[in-house]
Parts: sequence; structure tokens; C-alpha cells
Amino acid sequence: MADSRPAMSLSGHPGKKGVILLVSGDLDKALLAFEIAVGFQAMGMQMSMWFVLYGANCLRKPRSVLSPAKWFGRLRGGRGRVPETDSVLQHVVRGLNHDGACNLPLSQLNYGGLGPMIVRRIMRRKGMMQLEDLVLKAQEIGVRFTICQICVDAMAVSVPDDLIVEAEVKGVSAYYLDVADADYNVTF
Repeated sequence: MADSRPAMSLSGHPGKKGVILLVSGDLDKALLAFEIAVGFQAMGMQMSMWFVLYGANCLRKPRSVLSPAKWFGRLRGGRGRVPETDSVLQHVVRGLNHDGACNLPLSQLNYGGLGPMIVRRIMRRKGMMQLEDLVLKAQEIGVRFTICQICVDAMAVSVPDDLIVEAEVKGVSAYYLDVADADYNVTF
């Protein structure tokens, strides 16, 4: 009996779209989100990634918690920012935040930062891409990045100065339109 199912090709389905919302700032969740985005984009699905709150940390330039620029640097404006309403608490949040894909904690077994170092070492040994490489690869193959406007303002993210990739700044109504048009939608 002949198989009546349509054949699937590796080129994907033209016109299909996917949206990933990354809320978490945990290394394991960010790795999964970017692996799906890169894989689906490579298979022909147009992927968009949205970053909210700590999820945007993987797009930020890496800075040490001890960096004077994090604690004492002037909060800049930029797309989505309203510096007139800034508070001193934003300096505290900015100083304590894990900036950069290489500084994210694990959601489980973090052990004060030892867990991510172990996981990264295992990944390197196995020839797996690190999160910062996946972020750049996603941009290279056409994944779209968008950061929530409210989060940009509240978390004092200066777009594009604080980011390692190009990202748009949009609000929840734009996210709704993206999701309404998507064939695949997931939140991490």
C-alpha cells in the first residue's frame, strides 16, 4: 500500500513563521531557545525571538559585576528609553544583573556559578556551540530579535550600545501581531 502522506523536505515550509519569547535569564533555557530558533530558521521557517526582562541578558555585552561602568556609568537613552523617569534603583538592578551570554546562571545546580562553568566545559569538549556563538549564528542566518519596550526602559538597556546584535524595540501589541501570524510559538 502506498504512503499517502506528503513528503517532507529539509528546505522547510516557505511562509511558515515561528516566535520564541525568552523571559528567563537562565543559561539552560536560553540555550534551548536559541537552538530551536537556529534550527528552525535553518530548516526554512522565519523565526522571531522576543526578549523580556532577564531574557535580554543573553543579547547584552558581557560586563563583570565589578565593572565600574555597570555601577557608576551614566544611564543612556536610546530606543525605548525615557531617561527622565529613571531612578537610582535602576543602577542597582544594572549592577547586579548578569550581562552577557557568558555570564548566565543555570536554573538548576548553579552552585554559585560553578554549574555553568562545568556545563560550558562539557559543551566545549563535545564540540557544541556556546550560547554567545548561537546568538551570533542566529543573527547571521536571519533570526529577528525584538526586545520589549517596557523592559528596555525599566532595565535601563541602551539600544544599540548595550547589545551584541541588532534588535528592534517594540511593545506588546507588536508581539501579539507576531504571535497571531505565527505557526509556532513557545515561551521559555
